[in-house]
Amino acid sequence: MAKQYKLPQNYADKNTVSGFFPPLEEQYYFSPKISKVEEPMLIKEQFHLSETKELFDYLQFSQAEVAEVLEIDPSTLVRWKKEDKQLSRLLTKTIKDMDKIVAKGIRVFGTEALLQDWLHTTNESLGNQRPIDLMRNPYGVERIEEALEAMSWGNIL
Repeated sequence: MAKQYKLPQNYADKNTVSGFFPPLEEQYYFSPKISKVEEPMLIKEQFHLSETKELFDYLQFSQAEVAEVLEIDPSTLVRWKKEDKQLSRLLTKTIKDMDKIVAKGIRVFGTEALLQDWLHTTNESLGNQRPIDLMRNPYGVERIEEALEAMSWGNIL
């Protein structure tokens, strides 16, 4: 893997229940840490396609699946890669939402490998679909977020 996830220092103090870490602020896995003060200024920030490679590699998406996420034809994706196309704000938001899912999943499961296993296993609470398949759809990302949130509170999904 290109990057290992590490919890921030002082993420949980000694008074918290072992194994449960309430989020102090939103965290991203592949994007740099963003504070709540900076987040409104990022409305104008847009990713270039090359900046998404690490995330899509982690998710093991094929070229066709990346094209599906970006809502373009696979042949257009090849051209965009050559140009290092700047993505729209909406696509950038979608990529950031996927990044948050990975960060939250690693916090919930504890390791990248366990999250990978969960992402590639059918899940009854997600309509017997694999979470990785739902990641290609913005509405699916929301459903995965809800499932991870439920699991963080002890609900087994």
